[in-house]
Amino acid sequence: MMKLGIYANLEKSRVQEILHSFCQWVKSRNIDLLSCQSLHHFLKADSPAIQVVSKEEFVDQSDVVLVMGGDGTMLAAARLIGGAETPLLGVNLGGLGFLAELSADELYGRLDALIHGEYLIQKWMVLCADFRSSGKHHCIYALNDVVIHRGGTSRLVNIDVHVNGYYFNTYYADGLIVATPTGSTAYSLSAGGPILIPEMQGIILNPICPHMLTARPAVIPGDHIIRIRILPKDHPVSLTVDGQVNVTLDVQTEITLKRGDYFIHSVTFKDTSFFDVLRKKLQWGGVPGKLSS
Repeated sequence: MMKLGIYANLEKSRVQEILHSFCQWVKSRNIDLLSCQSLHHFLKADSPAIQVVSKEEFVDQSDVVLVMGGDGTMLAAARLIGGAETPLLGVNLGGLGFLAELSADELYGRLDALIHGEYLIQKWMVLCADFRSSGKHHCIYALNDVVIHRGGTSRLVNIDVHVNGYYFNTYYADGLIVATPTGSTAYSLSAGGPILIPEMQGIILNPICPHMLTARPAVIPGDHIIRIRILPKDHPVSLTVDGQVNVTLDVQTEITLKRGDYFIHSVTFKDTSFFDVLRKKLQWGGVPGKLSS
């Protein structure tokens, strides 16, 4: 019997409607539903159909985790799963939605394929940021990006970068985005960075509004080690992971960034590809007014 974990953004207006009908649908299938306590309270009427477990049991016992929300919900779910590598299947109820594989209309057809084993697993690389700040050691994993930035001030920051022990550059900018291939279609794309397909295993270094005309985004191999040092300034600098975790950095903090020791596993299907997603989400492949579907 398949055990399907449910992870949902309860602030999305469509979540309650979809989840209630979904719980009715799975009653006719050979599926056990698992959820954490917050979702159980949200779905009191359907509680007999859902087994409430701890976060640890949720991660360990789910065969696949169905994520309902947007890309932010997928990022939060990936952080919960961590190195367990339990596969995620996203249902996009948000905006652009690069990470969430399905629309709400596709949900039941794709779940039937999932039950019958008609799916593939795509591996998403993560970054590990290792540093000390305010006397504490931090080791934080990012699926999309690690961003060093000026926080709430209007002043630029100086960021010194070495790659594999060699001096690379000093950026005088609003900040620096260090992105994975998955994160190449997120903040880095908005800042003029390149798009990488997930299999490339590269790391993007993309300065934010650099005060230097020759500073451009760069892609380095995924097995290289990046060391970043914040040069002395008289204002705090922030580090943000996946747009959701924020840490204030001490002056001259040194950050080591490298490929993580695990991958996030994402469910995909044989008749879809990353290129399909790019074309549809970015409206490529047609002239204005006659865009391809």
